[in-house]
Amino acid sequence: MILKLFKQSYFIQIASLIILSLIIWFPAFIEPPTVIISTSNPFTNFFFSQTLLSNSIPTVFLGFLLLLFEAFMLSNIFSNHQLTYSNNFLSGFLFVLFLSRTPEHLGFNPALIALLLLTLGLKKLLENFKSIRAYNLLLSTSILFSLASLFIPSVILLFPIIWISLILFQSFNWRSIPISLIGLLTPYFFIAIAYFWLDNSLLFMEQMESLLSKLVELPRIPTGVEIIELSSFAALLFLASSYIFPRIGNQVISIRKKTSLIYWFLGFSILISFFTSDILSREIVFIPFTAILGHYFNVVKRQLWADIFISIIFILILFQNYQILWNA
Repeated sequence: MILKLFKQSYFIQIASLIILSLIIWFPAFIEPPTVIISTSNPFTNFFFSQTLLSNSIPTVFLGFLLLLFEAFMLSNIFSNHQLTYSNNFLSGFLFVLFLSRTPEHLGFNPALIALLLLTLGLKKLLENFKSIRAYNLLLSTSILFSLASLFIPSVILLFPIIWISLILFQSFNWRSIPISLIGLLTPYFFIAIAYFWLDNSLLFMEQMESLLSKLVELPRIPTGVEIIELSSFAALLFLASSYIFPRIGNQVISIRKKTSLIYWFLGFSILISFFTSDILSREIVFIPFTAILGHYFNVVKRQLWADIFISIIFILILFQNYQILWNA
């Protein structure tokens, strides 16, 4: 079973993560699918050429490497901050699994860059606990979140997480607000200069107006497949949280506060996924979600059902993705 692979030695876990990820992505290397492109990002054409966003083997390879790098980075972050077991890569595997759930996800898309920047931002937030360089980390996090919003605009709505983390870690004061706002505005300031340099100032204003108008939209009715996905994720989150919450009080204060931050991150991510039409914005949820699930699957006593569940999801995703070859 898959879960047992991530209870083995360090090197077996790394090999398992790479091999299982390759198995999931293998059809895309043979028959590259058309990937999902953000519909709410006005800067897509500014940052990316059509060649980079096309369905080709090099772009699939780029997307695979980027996703795999993020999986290892997330596992390392969660492990270092004791949100999951030390030197455990289960969270990274779950991240790859969920972000490869359809053929349209098997390739390079701007969301992968946004997720990388958010992962780095989350790392800075967690490091801010009892840090003597809190303002430096705050500015860095704000810039990273702002850069991520250039690829998934709804990331801007995650910005209160930065202030919430400061409140949780008891390092919030009046200077935090102007410093974080400077970090938020800095990337857009340089983008504006680039548009002005290219004599496209009016285009920049139009694109900013388009970005702001699409930040929050009325939620649409989910499809049948989406309802099944949401129900499965909700059931998993309920089971994991019902196990974690009664036991969190026994942990040291740093773990309690960092776990609370992960749940705040998850809550804002879920709200964003409902109040935006951009499909790629839903991928943000899986950053905190895999941390929670990774911890739960590692510590729950009755692991047979968890192992069976992960294996079933893995098989279903394989069936979905390998249709690329069957329909070729």
